[in-house]
Amino acid sequence: MDLDLQRFIDYVKIDTQSDDSSDSVPSTAKQLNLSRKLQEDLKTLGIDSELDEFGVVYAKLPGKEGLDPIGLNAHVDTALECSDENVKPKIIENYDGGVIELGHGYSMSPKDFATLGEHIGDTLVTTSGDTLLGADDKAGLALIMAALSYFVSHPEVEHHPICVCFTPDEEIGRGPDHFNPKKFGAKYAYTVDGAKYDIIACETFNAAHADVVLHGISIHPGEAKGKMVNASDLAFAFDHALPAEKRPQFTSGYEGFNHLVSLVSGVDEAKMHYIIRNHDRAKLEEQKEEFRRAKEEVLRQYPNCSIELTIGDDYRNMKEVIDTCPECVERVNMAYHKLGIEPKWEPIRGGTDGAGFSFQGVPTPNLPTGSYNHHGRFEYLSYKEFRIIRDVIIEILKA
Repeated sequence: MDLDLQRFIDYVKIDTQSDDSSDSVPSTAKQLNLSRKLQEDLKTLGIDSELDEFGVVYAKLPGKEGLDPIGLNAHVDTALECSDENVKPKIIENYDGGVIELGHGYSMSPKDFATLGEHIGDTLVTTSGDTLLGADDKAGLALIMAALSYFVSHPEVEHHPICVCFTPDEEIGRGPDHFNPKKFGAKYAYTVDGAKYDIIACETFNAAHADVVLHGISIHPGEAKGKMVNASDLAFAFDHALPAEKRPQFTSGYEGFNHLVSLVSGVDEAKMHYIIRNHDRAKLEEQKEEFRRAKEEVLRQYPNCSIELTIGDDYRNMKEVIDTCPECVERVNMAYHKLGIEPKWEPIRGGTDGAGFSFQGVPTPNLPTGSYNHHGRFEYLSYKEFRIIRDVIIEILKA
């Protein structure tokens, strides 16, 4: 098996799921198992590294003197939506375009997952149907290691100094919390954490959240007429007071959304948690106003009840920082064009460590990984695309 693919297979077999209910740093100790494995692989390449007290791995490969140091980042943790325990990746060589039997009663085909039709003749890595794969973002880890391995084994190829940073807890939004830009040392960087091989991103959402606590009036149901106000009814009324067309299932591209993530409700009290997203900061502020108006509307309907609404900001669109560093975009375009590929710049409809890095002084666009259907049992990796992206990264880093 190709060494680059073997690294990826080794990484996905290590359970690194993060935990948003944990206050520890990193949120799960098992993430460090992969961090230490990465250190071992770096050492094999002759590259020294440091694993700091926050679970962040830093490493550097010296390059041509006088050139700007360029950074690469990927995260070790996996998403919470599906198990990461005992991942058993399946390798499908020369995919024929048909139905892929994953196991445990699950299968996938181009009829349901159209991107599969683009990978006929490709080598695919899939799940066994009972876990996610973890290509998000262990494909990114393997790609960075592949690029480092290339330069170590080709000392005649001059390159920029390469700064490496592997972070925990990206999936729960804490990846940049303990990032040290001085220790990283890059002028600008790239997260390797996307999907299709030719789609790159230099902008993400402006992000906020809203927490709503609704207090009803609990009365014995046998004597409730004219007295009870069920907090669940308040919750339904609040959600219906927000624009239905701004729910995420009705949005795409640059359209923002209000997403009800959780609802815990009883008769006396209901708690709701929303995330609020928009690439345009002014439009995000308008969405916050929609929540305030929803509160007023519900209180007009139920004047004897009370509502606590707390709105907070989470992160900003990194484009405003990346626009100040045109060379980090130009190098991507140059690398793709040198390989005869036209890159597509599209906005991220989600979070990225790159947003946090950017606002800490390291402009950081996002590169793809060649993996699809993240966060679930239908996740898969295109090894053909993986190799293309490896070559893109190498071209970006060349002197």
